Amino acid sequence: MANKDLRALKQAVRTALILPAAVLALAGCASGPADHYARGVEHYDRGRIQNAVAEYRSAIRTNPDDPRPRFNLAVIYQDEGRLDEAEKLYRSIAERHPDYSAALSNLASIQEKQGRTAEAEKSYRSAVAANRDDAYAAAQFGYFLLRLDRLEEADEMFREALRRDSTCGNAHFGLGSVAERRGKQAEALRSYKEAMHYNPSDLDAHLRAARLLAAQGKRSDAVSILRKACDLDPDRAETFLTLGRLLREEGTLREASEAVEHAKSRGAPTLECDTELSGLYRRLADEAASACGQAASGKETNR
Repeated sequence: MANKDLRALKQAVRTALILPAAVLALAGCASGPADHYARGVEHYDRGRIQNAVAEYRSAIRTNPDDPRPRFNLAVIYQDEGRLDEAEKLYRSIAERHPDYSAALSNLASIQEKQGRTAEAEKSYRSAVAANRDDAYAAAQFGYFLLRLDRLEEADEMFREALRRDSTCGNAHFGLGSVAERRGKQAEALRSYKEAMHYNPSDLDAHLRAARLLAAQGKRSDAVSILRKACDLDPDRAETFLTLGRLLREEGTLREASEAVEHAKSRGAPTLECDTELSGLYRRLADEAASACGQAASGKETNR
């Protein structure tokens, strides 16, 4: 979860800004050769980052009052570690468009990463105040407060995010994190399930919910959630290893061995996997021998 909030913010903003633009670009390439922003979005969606950068720069020159190309360019710079350039763009957006809360939130994330905590808090607060409808800005400030272990304030900010948008999965996850730190496992589990409901692709919410269920002895429920987590990220070795162990405890040995074998193939610790597999293979062999013995006994009885 170290970078969950920063990545979730940028991803959420991309969903809000880039995807609708991509739809417009696809639906209306007839908008003309000067539509650099739409072409930049299309290049970005296709993974042609440098082409996107060139188009966003052209869009800024063509229409300097449009904050969208500046923001998308800043996000690219931030992803590439060009933080000074990204910060300048975010500041220029905030100066021209003071209600553009996403720029302020991403500016805060840069300041926080650079250890400028007081500046970051000021920027997060400005982001929350800039747009009273922006749930993500409130949620991101909540995560900042959570990292500082200011639980009461974090709790209130996540609830503020939900007042703005009750479907904000990021805020539900944040409430779960606060509750778990306070030792309120049942409350944490409810919040993680809400996060899963509103954001079915939230892998961390699935993993945390499964862990809490397993700790409560509800292995079958934990297995069900872990299966979904494995579908979300088939390359995450530790998830498959955990699933294999729970399946073994449930007595589902063949599926357990398949899960552990998959975990091993994806880089899970060899010793742990081999230890699990040796026990599973032994139990499977015992089951097979028992089945053969029962079959032979049945044949003798029928003679």
